[in-house]
Amino acid sequence: MNNIARVTQDSWRYLFSPASVAVIGASNTPGTWGNNAMKGLLNTKDRHIYPVNPNSAEVLGKKAYRSVTDIPDAVDLAVIVVGEKLVPVVLRECVSKGVKAAVIITAGFGETGEPGRKLEAELAEIASQGGIRFVGPNSMGHADTRTQLSTFGQAGEMPRGQVAVLAQSGNMCLKIVRNLAESGVAFSKYISTGNEADLRMEDYLEYLGEDDDTKIIAAYIEGLRDGRRFFQLAKEITARKPIVVVKAGGTQESARAVMSHTGALAGADAVYTAAFKQSGVIRVEDDDELCDVVYALLNSPLPRSNRVGILSIGGGPGAMTAEACEKEALAIGALQQGTIIKLDKYLPSRWPRRNPVDMAGPSAAEFSVIADLLWALIEDENLDFIFLLAPIVMDRALLASRMGLSPEAIKAYREKEEKNMMLIREKVEKYQKPVVMMWQSRFFSNDPDIASLFRKSKIIVCANARRAARVMRHLVWYRQYLDATLGK
Repeated sequence: MNNIARVTQDSWRYLFSPASVAVIGASNTPGTWGNNAMKGLLNTKDRHIYPVNPNSAEVLGKKAYRSVTDIPDAVDLAVIVVGEKLVPVVLRECVSKGVKAAVIITAGFGETGEPGRKLEAELAEIASQGGIRFVGPNSMGHADTRTQLSTFGQAGEMPRGQVAVLAQSGNMCLKIVRNLAESGVAFSKYISTGNEADLRMEDYLEYLGEDDDTKIIAAYIEGLRDGRRFFQLAKEITARKPIVVVKAGGTQESARAVMSHTGALAGADAVYTAAFKQSGVIRVEDDDELCDVVYALLNSPLPRSNRVGILSIGGGPGAMTAEACEKEALAIGALQQGTIIKLDKYLPSRWPRRNPVDMAGPSAAEFSVIADLLWALIEDENLDFIFLLAPIVMDRALLASRMGLSPEAIKAYREKEEKNMMLIREKVEKYQKPVVMMWQSRFFSNDPDIASLFRKSKIIVCANARRAARVMRHLVWYRQYLDATLGK
């Protein structure tokens, strides 16, 4: 199963931009893999879709064929969702038909033990002899938003974006994609790589490194088949586009779970950590942290260094944030004297005249005051980024109950908030300093208007100080890596 031959551009074209697709195992039964794959592929009319099912005359309104060899036209891509014992038979039929690429959804191969590994090796041999490159087996599919291709089963049009997701777990791929989408992140491509009997993580990485649609690569990795190649590629790619990785299998039990899941060898965790650092890969602890970092990289400038300014509605939140920052090796920046003089104009005499800055007074209704304080910190040359802990937006329920606003008044209030957020965005871009908010994160779940507001303004929002500090620690590290690598 050694993947020696490099993947040609034609193979990638057949995988991500096929003119025709056969779904072998297509089904009319809702919720089945064969039904989901058909629904996803029928999102666009720009390609020919051929269901293959010997027991149905048609599937989802499309004429069905008994075998892929019965399809009268050429087939670029085959999506295979039949039982594992039938997959070798079907793959041979694909070779006979002249199919160029395949996605094997079916599980029950290398992850199940020695018999499954032999069956998986047989697939690799058939495909190699027949000139077919394939994803999987044990994959949940793939997607390309530029060509509106999806074997993942999404319904409806997929918005185009700049983030690609690679995952050696179908469920983790789905979870990461959903979490990022809920944060307003759109994708270029995503691939559930499965057992990687043919195409491997390293192949996808090389392809995405040259993909003009992709600006950030996010990956969930359990183990690498060719670690040396991966890290050589990563070192070249991270100088141009970030790679953010969750690496599982760092403990004894998780390594066993990885082996039984996709058949991957997890490897020594310390070796991976060192190699990630040397190649510029941002390693995060879990999928939540990955989503936070990807959102920040996509929507924010990189900080010049690690000095944070903290603007807080009270002393307690500011103190907790300062502690979280110091635990992540972020420095609490010393305010310039000119900044202290500016802040004196707006704050009570009891304010401590140091960072963190305790506002000790302004409320959500006084954005103009909060803005003047925030501008002063952004303009301070001793600070590289700002954490803002203040309720500058309010959810619909609070506006109705606490302030007694009518629906029309709430709409006007929200428009005012949007203007305020855009003012912050303008300052971020002008001074190239990230602003991170924490106070408003809980509103995302109960007020879609607020989620939309933050997406439009592209302001980083984190659920708590620990997550915010970790995000900025990663961005600071990546900036330092780029400066050292590129000689800036």
